[in-house]
Amino acid sequence: MSLTYLGHSAFKFELSGLRIYCDPYIQEPMDPKRLPVGNIVLLTHGHFDHGVLMSRFFYENWKCQFVGPRKLIAWMTKKYKKIIPADALIPLNHGESIKLGKIKITAIPAHHPTNRLGKTILSLYARTSAPGNPVNGYYFEGYYQSGDTVYTQEITKALKGMDIHTACLPIGGKYKIANPQDALKIAEEIKAKRLVPMHWQPLVEQVPFRYAPSHLVKLAKSTGSKVEVCPLAIGEVLNDMEVVSNR
Repeated sequence: MSLTYLGHSAFKFELSGLRIYCDPYIQEPMDPKRLPVGNIVLLTHGHFDHGVLMSRFFYENWKCQFVGPRKLIAWMTKKYKKIIPADALIPLNHGESIKLGKIKITAIPAHHPTNRLGKTILSLYARTSAPGNPVNGYYFEGYYQSGDTVYTQEITKALKGMDIHTACLPIGGKYKIANPQDALKIAEEIKAKRLVPMHWQPLVEQVPFRYAPSHLVKLAKSTGSKVEVCPLAIGEVLNDMEVVSNR
């Protein structure tokens, strides 16, 4: 059971005989052609920086299944109708679950409003009409990847009673995503043992974020938080309670 950080909001999870990728927007130094074959791709929403535009590549090379919000899957069904078969595209709305292999995957609510600046960024770099809302977070086997979100009590309600050993949460603090305070609050409320920060690296030179993992580490230390903060470099693996290099 492990996760590998692939940059931005992209992760590879390996568990129960399956390889699951979430939001695989793959940039240098990672090479999508060198990634191990995935069985499942989880897409939190359709913004360009979360991997939907690479769906054709992944299906042609992996013959994988895709899970995403119903609205996004409907868009993909039309966009890739001659490339990806309908039975490889699985819609999942907030609160719904599906079992793939031995893994039960549940869609968790997220709140990602788009402001004027965000819309400008998308118009400059998006190159797609894929819907950016709604946004799914995903919970499976103790892992929680929130997708793009700010703090909302709906996350805590949806995850009530679920055992979470690792939460992957955004910390960048711009373009309507959580800042370190929001991320730590979410992690504490859902009783996560570990927090892996994501969505903080600049997408391009002109699109910086406000916060970095160092801000989260300092915040957790200053507040005496019991949540273990685990910043990962691109290519690093979090395996049980250890971090090892996979570069």
